[in-house]
Amino acid sequence: MGGWRSLQVGDRIRFRRLPSEWQQPGFVVPSETVELYLRLIKCRRSYRVRWILRRRPWICAGFRGADGRMQWESLAVDDDAWDRVTPRPRT
Repeated sequence: MGGWRSLQVGDRIRFRRLPSEWQQPGFVVPSETVELYLRLIKCRRSYRVRWILRRRPWICAGFRGADGRMQWESLAVDDDAWDRVTPRPRT
């Protein structure tokens, strides 16, 4: 499947779990980042790699807030929490 370093703009990924490195003793993760990962996992949808910045692929995800407005989050993908999504064959 390849790791995050093999991702290119346009590839689609789905978040399945929290990153394994977060389980290491002493590893600290901001609560906002944990909340974002949990939302991405819960949504069960795929996200497209939008850009590569400093050799890291980034995704952008939109969520509807309590007030009905869209809230946009971006995330660098440099872990093992996702699976690559294989495109469906066109019919």
